[in-house]
Amino acid sequence: MTLQLQTGTAAAAFKMTGGIYTLTTLELHSTDPANITSQLEKMTRKAPNFFQQTPVIIALDQLSPEQPPVDLYQLQRSLQQFGLILIAVRGGQESHKQDAMMAGIPWLPSPGQRNREEDSADHVENVENNVVIMQKTRTTSTPAAEAANQTQNPPVIHKTTLIEHPIRSGQQVYAEGDLVITSPVSSGAELLAGGNIHVYGPLRGRALAGVNGNTDARIFCLQFEAELISINGQYKMPSASNNSDPLWGSSVVVSLEAQSLHIKKL
Repeated sequence: MTLQLQTGTAAAAFKMTGGIYTLTTLELHSTDPANITSQLEKMTRKAPNFFQQTPVIIALDQLSPEQPPVDLYQLQRSLQQFGLILIAVRGGQESHKQDAMMAGIPWLPSPGQRNREEDSADHVENVENNVVIMQKTRTTSTPAAEAANQTQNPPVIHKTTLIEHPIRSGQQVYAEGDLVITSPVSSGAELLAGGNIHVYGPLRGRALAGVNGNTDARIFCLQFEAELISINGQYKMPSASNNSDPLWGSSVVVSLEAQSLHIKKL
């Protein structure tokens, strides 16, 4: 969808468009600046050019109120030191929200906070329209009504995207459902899919499956040489050395189990 704003002149100065972008989320479990910097250094050392100019959202959902406050100014400088750009802070306590506002950093609610706000709004609406809600409940609780509702609102089914040409360095491919590539994926290329990713050839670029929250997504490839793999936001950078990884160059399947990526031979 494209929204074009008319300015009253012959030609508009700009237009607003919607798009889908992949953002890296850094979920904090500690507020110790030394620990954070040390881990950032180890992470970027594996692929020094991969994280350059990478936009990052800092998630504070896992921090407890007993932990020391986050120094957002120092954290922002540490991220910039390793090529990462802090664009927003997500979740946390009310104090975190205030700190983000003071630092001039956008604050975003976590999924849990957003759901609680929506539930609260629904509760107010239900109280104001109690009789109507009760009548609706009686009507829609019957099997016939449920079947009719499912007919009117069928589940969204995303088609499989098939690409038969090579994906070259610098190219990005996005599919809402499964993504099937029958040609090589070069280093520096990026694949993103809401469902599974299948690469019937060498996978040397980045593959991110389940980007819309699908934890059951998988990554399949005939020749595993990926720079980065991800399922539902969980990242892993495989070793680039043939000798250090027994699965390097093999046919593999990547799955997400207990919030950890597992690579197995096909």
